[in-house]
Amino acid sequence: MGFTEAIKTCLAKKYATFEGKASRSEYWYFVLFVFLAGFVLGLIPIPAIATIFGLAMLIPTLAAQARRLRDAGFSPWWLLLLLTGIGTLVIFIMTILPSKR
Repeated sequence: MGFTEAIKTCLAKKYATFEGKASRSEYWYFVLFVFLAGFVLGLIPIPAIATIFGLAMLIPTLAAQARRLRDAGFSPWWLLLLLTGIGTLVIFIMTILPSKR
């Protein structure tokens, strides 16, 4: 899956879809888009724009993470680890693992 296709999938087709699976390319291209867009919007001297973008990306990012975890063979409930300090590292490692197809 390419960069633009991943963005279209995560934002238009599966905005809040927590069911199904997401390939590594779909997930990481979407994460790259969110990071780059957030960085560029953060350079604008109006901080509310970056904040609104971040809030708008919260649901699709969590949905893509849930689908990616399911594709890697884990339960989406592991996302609750994001509430802990070490949980971000654990989720990162889980999302880079290959698919269990």
